[in-house]
Amino acid sequence: MTDWYHELTQEIAPTFITVDNPTGAEPIPDSFLFNDTLNTKIPVEAGKTYLLRLINIGAFVAQYFYIEDHTMRIVEIDGIYTDAAEADILYISAAQRYSVLVTMKNSTEKNYPIVTVADSVLLDTIPSDLKLNQTNWLEYNSSASFPQAVMTVSDCSDLNPYDDMSLVPYDKMPLLEDPDVSLELTVTMQVLDNGADYAFLNDISYTKPKVPALYTVMSAGSLATDATVYGDYTHSVVLDEDQVVEIILNNGDTGTHPFHLHGHAFQMIDRFPSYGAHFYDYADGDPVTYNASNHSTFPAYPARRDTFVLPPQGYFVIRFKADNPGVWFFHCHIDWHLAQGLAMVFIEAPLAIQERVTIPQQHYDVCEAAGIAYEGNAAANTEDYTDLSGQNKQIAWLPGGFTARGIVALVFSCVSAFLGMGMIAFYGLSDIKKGAQGPIALREEVREHAD
Repeated sequence: MTDWYHELTQEIAPTFITVDNPTGAEPIPDSFLFNDTLNTKIPVEAGKTYLLRLINIGAFVAQYFYIEDHTMRIVEIDGIYTDAAEADILYISAAQRYSVLVTMKNSTEKNYPIVTVADSVLLDTIPSDLKLNQTNWLEYNSSASFPQAVMTVSDCSDLNPYDDMSLVPYDKMPLLEDPDVSLELTVTMQVLDNGADYAFLNDISYTKPKVPALYTVMSAGSLATDATVYGDYTHSVVLDEDQVVEIILNNGDTGTHPFHLHGHAFQMIDRFPSYGAHFYDYADGDPVTYNASNHSTFPAYPARRDTFVLPPQGYFVIRFKADNPGVWFFHCHIDWHLAQGLAMVFIEAPLAIQERVTIPQQHYDVCEAAGIAYEGNAAANTEDYTDLSGQNKQIAWLPGGFTARGIVALVFSCVSAFLGMGMIAFYGLSDIKKGAQGPIALREEVREHAD
């Protein structure tokens, strides 16, 4: 399932991060597809059990998924097998995957709608011609009718999807011990000095370095363990091998954010609010942040996946073990938010990367052809890796007070206002008798000629 834009990203993007869109309203998809089309019919045999592999490959919009009058049994999420769990409705964000078992009915008298419902809460506006609900079918009988799905709720937010926090991994991997590294991050959206809206993790909007981080790792020697060399605006965190890492992610934004971690399936140990009737309760209120001394009981065998939905103005807590040396992106999988900078980087066991990884020559050839430096720190400095002069920077913050140009503009505005008021007072209070008699005399003269 996916959202579909009828124009290319490079045609849409220039209208997104711009002074003309200070609220950061995401571009609205033109339509929604199922298996790259519409009105899909999946032939099935009565009484059989099928494994359905569900993937949201969209750029933006999450979708609810259900099959009328059928129950799903979840057996896998994001590549991690789970104990079977029955579900009626799933909420599948961009990049999330589910495998479900569905047992067919014994009767072939009718066909059943497969329903996808776009999460309209994510959309700032809903065009009148945008169809949010799509019907496809389990085809038991090609001669029977193919009925359209009937929505049982007035708003998609009233649907009650299965809470993926409730799943138990099949391998029963226990809760990771207390973390060696704990990072508390806050998502915010803010307008910068160019008038456009950007996304931040702890006031850093990811800005790509002049040298890709992996190439900095490979060329920095022992300095690869120093986070400084990766730049001030890549939000890079260096991890030692086998450390237990905890990420506390608070949402200061009113929208949901599906966060994806490369290189790992993390344990989901807390989220608030949970999926269900109260998931959007704090979208219009004050943000709720994680309290380490007052939280729900962590599960003994936490569900694991690589993409987890952050609630509006809520939080989640995840843990993973740094047992996979590499340079791993952690980012919102709504592509528009990634473009706004909602990302950071984990540099995991950089010295182990140097020992175990060999970059093929063709990679360097591609960099040369593209004019991208492949040695040095984030500023492409190969002489002093701690010198970040010339690094790419995020757009400057809006000034806290008046700038010099603003002060000059204010002074001239005030002077113009006082001059205008003075002119009004001067002419308004001057002798108007002579001016008033002119038109009266003229009217009298006109009457005389008329007579």
